[in-house]
Amino acid sequence: MFWKILLILLILLLAALFVLLLIPVSLRVSYEDGELRVRLRYASWSIGLFPSEKKKLEPESGNKAGETPKEKKQKEPRQKSKPNFEQLSYSLDVLPGVLIRALRRTARRIRVAPLKLHLLIALSDPADTAVLYGKLHGVLNATLPLLHRAVRIDDQDIQLFPDFTQDRMDCIADIGVKIRPFDILVIAILAAGGVIKWYMGYKKRADKTVPARKQQTTAPADPAA
Repeated sequence: MFWKILLILLILLLAALFVLLLIPVSLRVSYEDGELRVRLRYASWSIGLFPSEKKKLEPESGNKAGETPKEKKQKEPRQKSKPNFEQLSYSLDVLPGVLIRALRRTARRIRVAPLKLHLLIALSDPADTAVLYGKLHGVLNATLPLLHRAVRIDDQDIQLFPDFTQDRMDCIADIGVKIRPFDILVIAILAAGGVIKWYMGYKKRADKTVPARKQQTTAPADPAA
């Protein structure tokens, strides 16, 4: 009797899990002026993933009489390594194929709305900027028709802006994706091998040069001596 009850509970649990995997989940990602916002919606439940809604401001110190605010140690900002031209070019050659192969079986179940991307292309070398701009145009012209045949895309707005006067890239993005968790699992399994292979190639193309940080330990000789 006990095993029958346990089997019934297990079947009910698996049925409930299967139903949950079939309920669509919506992900909205936006980026503008250096601020990234990610919001997730599942059934009637909605939460901001980034920035987190649970994050609260710390109370200010030193408000009481006679108290002085505690000095906070200033942490040295970490220098974020920017992708070089070879890494960007390699990613544009490899990632679209990985994405298309992974979406081939489940893409029609995905709905993208909106698809807004305004990209400012600016590298230190104007020649690299022109090459990257042309490569991006080629990738878009080759990939977008395939995506439109495979994925339902509404409200599309994609524009590229080359800038040969500066070396800082920027973008404005607003992308919404609606998909079932079951399809996410299938896509992740199909894309895992290609993503790992791309990441290994991406790391190999990183700059090997490290800026010298040695300080002068001996004082320069006094010419008057």
